[in-house]
Amino acid sequence: MPLMDRDEPRFANATLEMMERGTWTVPYFNGEYRFDKPPLTYWWMRLHYWLAGQGELGARLHSVVAAYLTALVIGGLVRRVTGASHTGLMAGLMWLTTVQVLIHGRLCVADMPMILCVTLAFRALLELLVLRGGKQSFIWWSVLWLSLGLGFLAKGPIALLVPGLSLLLWRFAFWRKPVEWRNLRALPGLVVMILPVAAWGVPALIETNGLFWEIGMGRHVVKRGVEVLNGRKFIPGYYLLTTWLSLFPWLFFIMPVWRMLRVRWTAELTFLAAWFVLPQLLFSFYATQLPHYVMPGYPAFIALLAVAWCNGSRQDEVLSPVLAKWGIAFVAGLIAMIFFATWFVPIGIPDLQIFMRSSSALLLGIFVFGGIGSLYAWRARGHWRWIMPLFAVLGSATCLLPFSHSLRQTSVTIQVSRALATMPAETKFFGYGYDEPSLVFYTQKRWEMGAKIPVIRQQMETGGPCAAVLLRREWTLEHEIKSWMGNKARDTPAKDRSKEVDSLLAAFPNAETRVITGFNGARSSWTEVIVLSLRR
Repeated sequence: MPLMDRDEPRFANATLEMMERGTWTVPYFNGEYRFDKPPLTYWWMRLHYWLAGQGELGARLHSVVAAYLTALVIGGLVRRVTGASHTGLMAGLMWLTTVQVLIHGRLCVADMPMILCVTLAFRALLELLVLRGGKQSFIWWSVLWLSLGLGFLAKGPIALLVPGLSLLLWRFAFWRKPVEWRNLRALPGLVVMILPVAAWGVPALIETNGLFWEIGMGRHVVKRGVEVLNGRKFIPGYYLLTTWLSLFPWLFFIMPVWRMLRVRWTAELTFLAAWFVLPQLLFSFYATQLPHYVMPGYPAFIALLAVAWCNGSRQDEVLSPVLAKWGIAFVAGLIAMIFFATWFVPIGIPDLQIFMRSSSALLLGIFVFGGIGSLYAWRARGHWRWIMPLFAVLGSATCLLPFSHSLRQTSVTIQVSRALATMPAETKFFGYGYDEPSLVFYTQKRWEMGAKIPVIRQQMETGGPCAAVLLRREWTLEHEIKSWMGNKARDTPAKDRSKEVDSLLAAFPNAETRVITGFNGARSSWTEVIVLSLRR
C-alpha cells in the first residue's frame, strides 16, 4: 500500500532529511523542525533505508520487525508461565493476527517500537518480581532499565507511565501482597535508563534552544491529554468499543480469561491483568482518543488468553465458542451492512462507488477469515491450533492484495508525483487545498503548503519553473451519508473550490494542466485536483 495517513510520510521523509543533513539528534520535515516524537524510530528507519532502499519498504520495515520481535517476547513469556512451548507459539500467532497489530505492524510510525520496549520491560518485571522467587538477575535487570530508556526514545513518557502505573495498580489493587522491590535496584537502574535519553536529549535541547521539550512534550503529550486535537470529539467509553475491534477476533474469547482469573488469582496472572487494564483506565481520561493508544496493554491480554487456553477446563472449551460465535456474528453483521450499503446504495460518484465496494469486500473477507480461523483454532486439537491462525492470515492477505493494488492506482499523491517527475530541479512547488505530507515524500521536493491563490498567481507571473496542486473538489463518505439521509443531491462535493481554481487556470492559458481524480488516504476522501505547472 502507499503511505496512507499524514504521520507515515512525515516519519518517512523526516528520516531522509536527517540523513541529508547528517544529523542524529533533531528530525526535520519539509525543511522545518519536527518535534512530534523522539529519535529512536528515525534511527531504526535509517538502518532499514540502508538495507532495503529509501522507499516504502525501508520506511515500514521497523514496524514489521518490531511486531515480530514482540510476538517472540510474548511467546517466551507465556512459555515461562505455562511451561508449554506450543502455547508460546500460539500466543505469538494470536498477537500477529489481531486487527490492530495487522494494521500498525506495517505502518511507518513509532508505535510498534514503543510497544516492543514496553513488552520487554514487563517481561523483565515479571521475572524480577514474581517468577524468580526473589532471586536477582543482572540480565533481566539490564533488560528492564534499557528497555524503559529505549521506550522513552521511541515515543516519550508513555513508555514509562504504563509500566510504572501498572505496577502500582497490581501491587495496591490486584495483588495486595509484599513484593520484592529491592530486585529492581531503582537508583542505579534510573541511571542506566537516563543515560541513553540524556545522550540524545541534551544535544537536542541545546540545538533547538529548548523547543524540542516545549513543543514535543507540551503540545504533543500534555496538550493531547487535556484538549481534543485535530477536530476529534471526546467519546465516553470509546475504548470499550474500539478494543473489541482492535483485538478482533481474540477478545471474543475473554470469558475463559475471566473464569481463570476468578479461580487462579496468582501473582503472575494478576500482574498480566493489571498490565492489560491500566492503559484502558489511563487513556479513558485522555482527551485525544485514537484506537491504538491502548495497544501497550494488548500483549498482556494475548498472554492471559494463551494461559487460559493451555489450562482451560472442558467447561471453558464448551462455553467460550458460544460467546465467540455471537461476537463474530455481530461484527460480521456490521461488515455485511457496510457491504450492502456500498454495493446497493448509490453514492453518486462512479469511481468512488467502485473503490468503496472493493473496501467493503476487503473488510468482509478479513473478518470472515479471521473469525473462522480463530473459532476453529479454539476448538481444534494439536497442531491445528496454530495452523488455523495461519489460515486467517493467508485469507486476509489474499483479500488485501487487490485492495492494495487499487489504493496505489487511485492514490492522488502518487499520480501527482508522476505528473511532476520531469519538472526541473529548481522548481518551486505549492499546495492549495491539497497539502498532504505525502507530496513531500513521493516527490522528494520542498513544498509551500497552504499557499493562497494570490501567492501562486504572483509566482506564475514572475516566471521560472513552478508547479501547484490545486484542490478543485472533494467528496467524503460522511458528506454523502448526510446528503442521502437528507434527500439531497448525492453528487454534491463536500468541498468545491472550482470558482477560485478555474479563475487561476484562465489567467494562464499557456501553462500545463492536468486533471487528477482519486483517493486521498489521509482524509479517506475522493478528490479532484488540478496540477498546474510552468516550466520556464
